Amino acid sequence: MDLLIDWMAVFIIIALGVMIKYLKMHWLIAGYNTSAAEDRRAMSEKGIGEFIGNGLFVLAAVLTLGNLGKYLGYPIAQTVSWILFTVAVGYIVIKAQRFTPEKSGRKPGRSTATIALTLGITVLVFGVVAAGIIAGNRESTVEIEGQQIRIGGIYSTRVDLEEVMDIRMEDSIPEVKSRTNGYAFGDTLKGNFLLQELGKGRLYLHSDKGPFLYIMTEDSYTIINFNNPDKTRKLYDDLLEHWTRN
Repeated sequence: MDLLIDWMAVFIIIALGVMIKYLKMHWLIAGYNTSAAEDRRAMSEKGIGEFIGNGLFVLAAVLTLGNLGKYLGYPIAQTVSWILFTVAVGYIVIKAQRFTPEKSGRKPGRSTATIALTLGITVLVFGVVAAGIIAGNRESTVEIEGQQIRIGGIYSTRVDLEEVMDIRMEDSIPEVKSRTNGYAFGDTLKGNFLLQELGKGRLYLHSDKGPFLYIMTEDSYTIINFNNPDKTRKLYDDLLEHWTRN
């Protein structure tokens, strides 16, 4: 799952680049459709589609290098790639100004600035959303420190072992009735949810298939699983050992 999420932004950006540059779908460029017909024609003739398409390919290449660096054992590479991604967006925004025609009677640079700004905002918003999806779908970290179970990542939390009433494994979970304050994308559920029969509690799920690790307290619960069932079972064994020992 993490592999898919890491490359999702790259695939989407490449697809957009192909559609804009080769399929001439210039309407995908923010601000293009709101321009006058003669301005759209002039921008197309000047090559705005090729420029934006090539720019998107560069953005995809930057994220690709970051992903490769991460898988080679350099996690910082992905962070650096997102910084370079933002810098590249700024470059595209500045250079895109030359494609908007200026007319007499129009304030110099006004329409140019508008299309450049909307383009920049669109790409940056996409980048933020993609980064959020990547962060949200990363597997939660679970550590046992002293008398606490610490769950890291987004919607991190701590569970005191002395408050735990039961630790068990189940092949399924009750129906999810609602998300009260959490993250949900695909099979990944993190944060506060309301489950049928169990009520309010916290989920850290990375697969819709079992097994599921239940950590029950007197007034709530935490349910965890990973995409790899063996990892879930190992966590169960580790938690059970520490809990029974204490």
